Amino acid sequence: MESMRLLKGATDVIDVREFYEKWDSSVMPYLGVDQTSQDAERDAIAKDMDVSIDTVMELNSVCGVETLKNGDEPPDMTLLKSFPDDVDLMAVKMQKHEMMKRNTSTQYKQFINKKMKYKTVQEKICNFSNLQNANLECKPSVPSENQVGHDVLIELSIHTATCMGASQNTQPKLGLDQRFQVLGSQHLTELRDKISCVNDLAISGDFSENPDDNSGFYAKDVYKSGFFYIEGVFYNDLREVDSRDYSSIIRRWATAEDRGIGPMTTKNMHNAIFLDLKVRLGQPYLYLHQGNCEHILIFNDIRLFHNDDIQDRREYPRLTFKRTYKRSICRVCEIHSSRWLTYGSEHAPDDPSFFCDQCFRTLHYDKDGKKLGNFKACKYFDKQAVL
Repeated sequence: MESMRLLKGATDVIDVREFYEKWDSSVMPYLGVDQTSQDAERDAIAKDMDVSIDTVMELNSVCGVETLKNGDEPPDMTLLKSFPDDVDLMAVKMQKHEMMKRNTSTQYKQFINKKMKYKTVQEKICNFSNLQNANLECKPSVPSENQVGHDVLIELSIHTATCMGASQNTQPKLGLDQRFQVLGSQHLTELRDKISCVNDLAISGDFSENPDDNSGFYAKDVYKSGFFYIEGVFYNDLREVDSRDYSSIIRRWATAEDRGIGPMTTKNMHNAIFLDLKVRLGQPYLYLHQGNCEHILIFNDIRLFHNDDIQDRREYPRLTFKRTYKRSICRVCEIHSSRWLTYGSEHAPDDPSFFCDQCFRTLHYDKDGKKLGNFKACKYFDKQAVL
């Protein structure tokens, strides 16, 4: 693991805390005592540019944001719906034609609106006038303790790895599953609690004898251990009393002299924050839970927290992307979603096979609920069930 192959395009190792401190002290030196002081900012710019204060003030008046407008621009989006007649640009003509089609055809407008929905992005939108009709948990906006330059924001992604062929030499293909924004001051456990996986909803056991048995527990409530492997360090989740160190067997294997890997270190995930990490951008790392359920973790970007970011710290780790999956449908009716997975069923077209609840009970039990045949049945959750 220490000698893992460096992915092409990955950066050198970045110490997140060192990155934060260097930027805070050199790029934005005026963010020290009085962050909101415009005078401190002006003095710092004059010093870095080796010019006078008067020159900085003149540049601010000439190159300020206010100078980007011509004075008669509309404040809203009406500019995108008005088309001047004296402009002979193909892009303007196409935009005008598109807007005319939407205004004249209700069917076409509905089609466009449906296609433009961002189905893969899950953003929390608070609309207090529609709270009765929407099952949303909205939080009031509160000021953030993370002011500009006082924290870092890290963008990372969770991938699933699947082999696209039967050959052992086939390279696995990474599929983007989720993308998050986290703050440097947050603990690694806060990210782990936000990562969703369908295997956490699995209920182990054979329920063929009594499909109405609801005594099972979700896997996430039984197997709570897990770890992140990042740059030679196993960050183990040991918050529960009965938690297991999944990395222990790997570390014992790595210490063998013929491996050439060497000893590895471990840390408690609950005690580690993202500022403590040393990472490579673009390099795949590992998140493991449920004993053998693996996810690829990739750090994509590290930057300073600023005013354009969501200021409420409770929104982080913030889910910015989630992949949508096609639902698994019943192999019999091919209409309803799968709820059961059977093994050894003589009524199944495949083995194993998927059934909705209605088809499963109709084919495998008599009118009195007695089991027909010798088969095993497990409760099934597909990826679309994870919210």
